[in-house]
Amino acid sequence: MTATTLVVHAPAKINLGLEVRGRRNDGYHEIVTIFQALEFGDTIHLAPAREITGDSAVPGLDPFDDLAFRAAHELQARIGTTQGVRIRIDKRIPVAAGLAGGSTDAAAVLLGLRRLWNAKAGAVAETARSLGADVSFFLDPGTALGLARGDELHVLPPAPPRWVLLARPEATISARDAYTELRPAEWSGGDATLEQAEDIRRGQWSPHLVTNDLQSAAIRLVPEVAEVLGALDAAGAAPALLAGSGPTCFGLYPTKSAAQRAQVRLRPHGWWSQVTRFAAPVDATDG
Repeated sequence: MTATTLVVHAPAKINLGLEVRGRRNDGYHEIVTIFQALEFGDTIHLAPAREITGDSAVPGLDPFDDLAFRAAHELQARIGTTQGVRIRIDKRIPVAAGLAGGSTDAAAVLLGLRRLWNAKAGAVAETARSLGADVSFFLDPGTALGLARGDELHVLPPAPPRWVLLARPEATISARDAYTELRPAEWSGGDATLEQAEDIRRGQWSPHLVTNDLQSAAIRLVPEVAEVLGALDAAGAAPALLAGSGPTCFGLYPTKSAAQRAQVRLRPHGWWSQVTRFAAPVDATDG
C-alpha cells in the first residue's frame, strides 16, 4: 500500500422496522423503515490509478456489474474527471443477504473518491441517489428514518445500544424477489416504525414495535428462515427479525456475552453467524 491509499469501512445494516405502505406509480414500493448501521462490514481500499480498475469481490461478477465499480464510473462521468482508481474490497458481508453489502461498498467508494478526486459533496450525493435507495444512507451511516422508496432520509439520534447476532441459512433472496412475493394483505401503514422513530428521538427503545413486512414473503421463498428466527427467539433475542429482504435474520441482545451465548446455541445448525453491535458513523481514514 502507498501513503495515498485510503481505507474506508463499509458497515452492514439492519432495519429496525420495515413497513410497506403500498406500490408506487414508478413501480417501487412506498416504505417506512429505520436503518441501523452495524460495526461489522467490509473494508474498501482505494489507490490512485490511471483508470478505474480492480476485481469484484463477488466471485464470477464482472466489475462493470458490481455496484462499487459502477459508483466510481458514474461519479467519474458526473464530475468530468480523467482520474482513475484501483479498488480492492475485503468482503465479509454475505451477498444477497439483506445486509446491503453492495450498497455499502458503493457508498464507501464514493466517500473515498470524494477525497481522492476532490469531488464535491453534491456530486457524491447525486451519484448515491442514482445507484439505489440504500446507498445514500451509507454516506453518513448511523441511525436514520427512511421514507418514500427508503431514500428520503431523516437522521435520528443513535439508537439505544444493542449487541446483534446475525444468522443466515445457505440461501440468497434478492430484494426484487422479496418485494414480488410480498402480498398486498401484508402491507401496513408504517405506524409502528414511525412510533419507534419517535421513541429513538426520546432516547428510548421499544422492541415490540420492531417489525418487517417482508418476513412472511422471505419465509415462503426460503422456509429455513423460520427455523433461524425460531432459534434466535429460543436463544433470548429481543426481538428476532428478518434483516432487510433476508434471508439473514438478527437477534438483539443487551450484552456481548448474551449475544455470544446465543451464537453458541445456534452453532449446531451450521448457519453462518456473526456477533456485532450498533455502530456510530465512520469516515474514511488514511491507510
